[in-house]
Amino acid sequence: MTYGFIGAGNMATAMMKGLLHANVDPADIYVSSPHRAKSLAEELHINAADSQTVINQSDIIILAFLPNQLTDIGATLNFTNKIVVSVLAQITISDLNQAIPNAFNVRALPNINSAIGQGNTALAFADNIDAEQNKSVTHFWHLLGNSVILEEDQFAIFSAIAGSGPAYVFKFIDALTKAGVDNGLDEKQAASIATQTVLGSASTLNQSGSDAVTLMNSVASPGGSTRAGLDNFEANQFDDIVAKAISATVNHKHA
Repeated sequence: MTYGFIGAGNMATAMMKGLLHANVDPADIYVSSPHRAKSLAEELHINAADSQTVINQSDIIILAFLPNQLTDIGATLNFTNKIVVSVLAQITISDLNQAIPNAFNVRALPNINSAIGQGNTALAFADNIDAEQNKSVTHFWHLLGNSVILEEDQFAIFSAIAGSGPAYVFKFIDALTKAGVDNGLDEKQAASIATQTVLGSASTLNQSGSDAVTLMNSVASPGGSTRAGLDNFEANQFDDIVAKAISATVNHKHA
């Protein structure tokens, strides 16, 4: 399979790095961008080309430019019979079908962890995609991590949790780091301890077959120091803080 990117922003770059992380041959990755394609191709040892060449050379084309450019790009380039995956914010399958009606369109919402093969992506497929094309698209996202098929009206909440969520996890790690520094650790030590703790805890949960509450309670003995900390979280309405942050994210995306 060959993969072509029209656009070379942060998400597209993360996806390209994810493909390379999955041992995709750099010769099978193409990119077009008026400003970044050449330097990115040199950095990653992939192919830079004009947009139509990228389309012609690729089995799957990823649209990763600014959403307001879709109509013009759809009108000036030929996507006939190509699998087109859009990561454009707020652009629906209906929008894609209108702008590039001769393609097999997929809407995708990935996150930045795709760069290391740990991504989490929501997918929605146009009605004209057959089982073999579906399989090709699903395999592509498997190279970058996990994917889930959702109704488009669920993309906003997915984005708040999976798309914005990494920033919120980084915020939590930063808060743990600052608490460590406040209690005598140097900053580098505290950051390393906090990061590894979150990484290890997420991996433990992922491999456990259990749920977060069960594991939380297995760590927190009644009357112990961990329980004291959890009680403080509850007293300060930690769950409510998170819920309000997610609501703010979802409502902002609809604004």
